[in-house]
Amino acid sequence: MAIFSCATGGKIASLCASADLGPSQGSLAYRFGRKGAIELKHPEARALPDQAFSTAVIGDAGFAGDIVRFSRGETRYTLYSIIVKGQGERDGILVSRGGRRLAELKCEDSALGADAWKLLYRAKLPKAEPASLD
Repeated sequence: MAIFSCATGGKIASLCASADLGPSQGSLAYRFGRKGAIELKHPEARALPDQAFSTAVIGDAGFAGDIVRFSRGETRYTLYSIIVKGQGERDGILVSRGGRRLAELKCEDSALGADAWKLLYRAKLPKAEPASLD
Protein backbone atom coordinates (compact mmCIF):
# COMPACT_ATOMS: atom_id res chain seq x y z
CA MET A 1 0.00 0.00 0.00
CA ALA A 2 1.40 3.39 -0.99
CA ILE A 3 1.66 5.74 1.97
CA PHE A 4 3.55 8.47 0.12
CA SER A 5 3.95 8.74 -3.64
CA CYS A 6 5.55 11.84 -5.11
CA ALA A 7 6.09 12.72 -8.76
CA THR A 8 9.00 15.12 -9.14
CA GLY A 9 10.98 16.01 -12.24
CA GLY A 10 10.02 12.90 -14.22
CA LYS A 11 10.85 10.59 -11.33
CA ILE A 12 8.73 8.98 -8.64
CA ALA A 13 9.47 8.67 -4.91
CA SER A 14 7.29 6.15 -3.07
CA LEU A 15 7.02 4.88 0.49
CA CYS A 16 5.03 1.64 0.61
CA ALA A 17 3.90 -0.45 3.58
CA SER A 18 2.55 -3.92 4.05
CA ALA A 19 -0.99 -4.20 5.45
CA ASP A 20 0.38 -5.76 8.66
CA LEU A 21 2.67 -2.82 9.45
CA GLY A 22 2.98 -2.48 13.20
CA PRO A 23 5.54 -2.31 16.00
CA SER A 24 8.43 -4.56 14.97
CA GLN A 25 6.47 -6.23 12.17
CA GLY A 26 5.56 -5.83 8.53
CA SER A 27 7.54 -4.00 5.90
CA LEU A 28 8.15 -0.41 4.90
CA ALA A 29 10.16 0.44 1.78
CA TYR A 30 11.22 3.60 -0.05
CA ARG A 31 11.96 3.64 -3.78
CA PHE A 32 13.11 6.51 -6.01
CA GLY A 33 13.66 6.65 -9.75
CA ARG A 34 11.99 6.22 -13.10
CA LYS A 35 9.66 3.35 -13.94
CA GLY A 36 11.87 0.31 -14.45
CA ALA A 37 15.02 2.16 -13.28
CA ILE A 38 15.18 2.45 -9.49
CA GLU A 39 18.00 4.74 -8.38
CA LEU A 40 17.57 4.45 -4.61
CA LYS A 41 16.02 1.70 -2.52
CA HIS A 42 15.79 1.78 1.27
CA PRO A 43 16.34 -0.43 3.09
CA GLU A 44 18.50 -2.35 0.64
CA ALA A 45 18.09 -5.59 2.57
CA ARG A 46 14.98 -6.65 4.48
CA ALA A 47 14.80 -4.84 7.84
CA LEU A 48 12.09 -4.16 10.37
CA PRO A 49 10.48 -0.74 9.79
CA ASP A 50 11.48 0.57 13.23
CA GLN A 51 15.13 -0.17 12.41
CA ALA A 52 15.08 1.60 9.05
CA PHE A 53 12.77 4.63 9.48
CA SER A 54 11.71 7.27 12.00
CA THR A 55 8.78 9.70 12.06
CA ALA A 56 7.65 12.89 13.77
CA VAL A 57 4.88 15.45 13.92
CA ILE A 58 6.33 18.90 13.28
CA GLY A 59 5.11 22.48 13.34
CA ASP A 60 5.14 26.00 14.64
CA ALA A 61 2.86 29.03 14.32
CA GLY A 62 3.04 28.98 10.49
CA PHE A 63 2.88 25.30 9.56
CA ALA A 64 2.12 21.79 10.79
CA GLY A 65 2.72 18.37 9.35
CA ASP A 66 4.38 14.99 9.45
CA ILE A 67 7.75 13.63 8.41
CA VAL A 68 9.30 10.23 7.77
CA ARG A 69 13.06 10.05 7.85
CA PHE A 70 15.82 7.60 6.99
CA SER A 71 19.57 7.82 6.51
CA ARG A 72 21.99 6.28 4.05
CA GLY A 73 25.47 6.73 5.43
CA GLU A 74 25.78 10.44 6.23
CA THR A 75 22.94 11.43 3.89
CA ARG A 76 19.53 12.00 5.47
CA TYR A 77 16.24 11.83 3.57
CA THR A 78 13.14 13.51 4.99
CA LEU A 79 9.75 12.89 3.36
CA TYR A 80 7.29 15.54 4.43
CA SER A 81 3.66 16.53 4.17
CA ILE A 82 2.92 19.90 5.73
CA ILE A 83 0.15 22.46 5.70
CA VAL A 84 1.44 26.03 5.52
CA LYS A 85 -0.88 28.68 6.93
CA GLY A 86 -2.54 30.56 4.08
CA GLN A 87 -0.77 28.45 1.41
CA GLY A 88 -2.19 24.94 1.74
CA GLU A 89 -0.52 21.55 1.59
CA ARG A 90 3.09 20.98 0.55
CA ASP A 91 4.68 17.59 0.09
CA GLY A 92 8.24 16.74 -0.81
CA ILE A 93 11.60 15.25 0.06
CA LEU A 94 14.57 16.99 1.64
CA VAL A 95 18.05 15.56 1.22
CA SER A 96 20.76 16.75 3.62
CA ARG A 97 24.23 15.86 4.80
CA GLY A 98 26.01 17.20 7.85
CA GLY A 99 23.15 19.62 8.55
CA ARG A 100 23.45 21.13 5.06
CA ARG A 101 20.57 20.88 2.62
CA LEU A 102 21.64 19.22 -0.64
CA ALA A 103 18.27 19.14 -2.41
CA GLU A 104 14.56 19.68 -1.98
CA LEU A 105 12.30 17.76 -4.32
CA LYS A 106 8.78 19.19 -4.31
CA CYS A 107 5.89 16.91 -5.22
CA GLU A 108 3.85 17.90 -8.25
CA ASP A 109 0.61 16.74 -6.57
CA SER A 110 -0.51 15.55 -3.16
CA ALA A 111 1.73 12.68 -2.14
CA LEU A 112 -0.36 11.04 0.56
CA GLY A 113 -2.39 7.87 0.30
CA ALA A 114 -5.67 7.43 2.21
CA ASP A 115 -5.04 7.07 5.96
CA ALA A 116 -1.30 7.18 5.26
CA TRP A 117 -0.05 8.61 8.53
CA LYS A 118 -2.54 6.56 10.56
CA LEU A 119 -0.76 3.42 9.34
CA LEU A 120 2.65 4.89 10.20
CA TYR A 121 1.50 5.91 13.68
CA ARG A 122 0.24 2.35 14.24
CA ALA A 123 3.76 1.13 13.48
CA LYS A 124 5.15 3.24 16.36
CA LEU A 125 8.36 4.08 14.55
CA PRO A 126 11.09 5.82 16.55
CA LYS A 127 10.85 9.59 16.85
CA ALA A 128 12.87 11.45 14.22
CA GLU A 129 15.56 13.69 15.69
CA PRO A 130 15.51 16.54 15.33
CA ALA A 131 11.75 16.73 14.82
CA SER A 132 12.01 19.38 12.13
CA LEU A 133 12.25 19.64 8.37
CA ASP A 134 16.03 20.15 8.47
